[in-house]
This record gives sequence, structure tokens and C-alpha cells, in this order.
Amino acid sequence: MSTSEVRVSNRKGRPNYPLAYKREVAMAACAPDVSVAKVALAHGLNTNMVFKWRRELRAGLLGSTDGCALVPVTLPPAGAIKASDQSEPESVDSTLKMDSRIEIELNGACVRVHGKVDPIQLRLVLRCLMPV
Repeated sequence: MSTSEVRVSNRKGRPNYPLAYKREVAMAACAPDVSVAKVALAHGLNTNMVFKWRRELRAGLLGSTDGCALVPVTLPPAGAIKASDQSEPESVDSTLKMDSRIEIELNGACVRVHGKVDPIQLRLVLRCLMPV
């Protein structure tokens, strides 16, 4: 889509860009080793507007980019988990000692968590990766 296909709003002649176009330009600006200024120049846009669209894309305000969605996760009750050699349910502490793995991709960074993790530290790491 080019800027010639954008309709002009009635407010001071400023254009209204469709979300699909904003998403396309913002995704181009998110590519590694790409200058946002060059992307803006190639599309005939203001650099600050492209930076804004990129922030909105990272915050999820420009809609889904690849059709992915969140799925609900259901965990069994704490008493339902049993050790193979024990007849009693495991405590929460013993389930955390099991070899568990979490992989999170967020804003181009990948966080891999193995074993027991302090939730406060994990929250701090994830907060640092969130866009401002």
C-alpha cells in the first residue's frame, strides 16, 4: 500500500492511515539493522510517526501480526500431582525442584528459564524487556 491510497480526514487535512499499513511500516521499522529514518523516508512519512507506530506495534495496539492468540492454561489442583515412588501428593516446593523449562520471546529477546526461579527476579527481567 502506498501513501497515495490513504484518505484524508476532515481534521486539518491530516491523513488517516489504515491499521494494516501502520502495521506493515512498523514491522519494517522493527527489522534488525534497519534505520527507522530510512523506512520513514521510503514511505514518505515523518520519522516520529514511524517511531510511534513501532511502539504501538510492540505494545499490541496495532492488532495481531501473525494470527497468534493467547490460549487458556489449566493446571491440576496441587493435591493431584503425585510422585512416582510416593503415595502422598507432592508439596509446592518439591514440584518447583523438578526440571522445568520456560521459554519466552518478547520484543526480539528470548528468555529461557530452567529449574526453580524467583518470581520477583523473573518479573524484573520481563519488565525490562517491555517497551516503554
